Amino acid sequence: MLKKIAVVFGGAGCEREISVITGTFACNLLRGEYDVLPVYFDENWRAYTSQAFFEVERFRKGDFMKGAKRIVFDGGWLYELYGKEKRRKPLCRLDGGLNCCHGGLGEGGGVSALFALNGIPLASPPVTPSALCMDKTLTKLLAKALSIPVVDGMRVREEDYKKRGGFLLKNMERRLKFPVIIKPTHLGSSIGIAVAKDEGETRAALDAAFALDDEVVIERFLVGKKDVNCAAYSLGGEVYVSEAEEAFSSYDGVYGFEQKYIKKEQKEGGRVLLTGALRQKIRGYTRTVYKRLNMSGVVRVDYLVQGDKVYLSEVNTVPGSLAYYLFCDRISEAKAFFSALVEDAVCRGREGKKKSVTTGVLETATK
Repeated sequence: MLKKIAVVFGGAGCEREISVITGTFACNLLRGEYDVLPVYFDENWRAYTSQAFFEVERFRKGDFMKGAKRIVFDGGWLYELYGKEKRRKPLCRLDGGLNCCHGGLGEGGGVSALFALNGIPLASPPVTPSALCMDKTLTKLLAKALSIPVVDGMRVREEDYKKRGGFLLKNMERRLKFPVIIKPTHLGSSIGIAVAKDEGETRAALDAAFALDDEVVIERFLVGKKDVNCAAYSLGGEVYVSEAEEAFSSYDGVYGFEQKYIKKEQKEGGRVLLTGALRQKIRGYTRTVYKRLNMSGVVRVDYLVQGDKVYLSEVNTVPGSLAYYLFCDRISEAKAFFSALVEDAVCRGREGKKKSVTTGVLETATK
């Protein structure tokens, strides 16, 4: 009998549609190897499942929820809710899961916590590194603690900006100089990212970013930099690191949402892989981040390279398409890659031992 695996995607926030693409892709690759249940979270984090959720085309139509079953997780089981009274009946017990929720609570530890609470092995990073890496400011602090360089920057809260925006902008210009790059703190997929060359552009970029998030990161912009991706995963306790690959950057030096998902522009001549000392340094940093943060599943780390200097930019615990393209040349290889990640999680779940301590405080208090 095939193992039952939940592939979860969707959720609240700007990256829901990208998550649908990754989720349906993973569902179809794992189908046949496992009994796959596609689980879609709506914008209110209510969970649904449907055989129609295997088809990405279905999500382009307004009726994609038609016939879907409302479900809940409880004790490692999925239960279907039915009737006006929301009665429930068991649907299946899960052997494992794969997180394809990009951004927000989905990538930031919420899905990991849901599976951990239910004792379901997850082929994705656990709660703590997921939550920390969803915050760009905390990611910088982690990188510094691991002696990995980051670009000089500052965090600005929307509340503070409203109260003393003029002072903050003067401080930013003195400390960072123009041009600067503005990023929402808690969003991925380069949503809301912009380069500002003067105070007017900075104010406009901050207004746009604060429409998406209540905190932003302002960094010194590296003129002539390259965007480089490197990923890692683990099987049987062994960490495997991809090649360091240069990503496309648009004319103004921003590898933004439009370039990633709409125009899908690529470098001429195909993939550009780094060599020599830069390759070695980036792959070493990636391995360090993965191992020291106790990651599992596949994680992509994004870097900025200027000349011979490397700076860690972001850590993506749920990368687009699960970063299979950094490890596989063909879709058939991606199928084996995803299956191996899930199987490793299921095996770890079987071997894991729950540790608990009884303090006796309640017994003492009642005497």
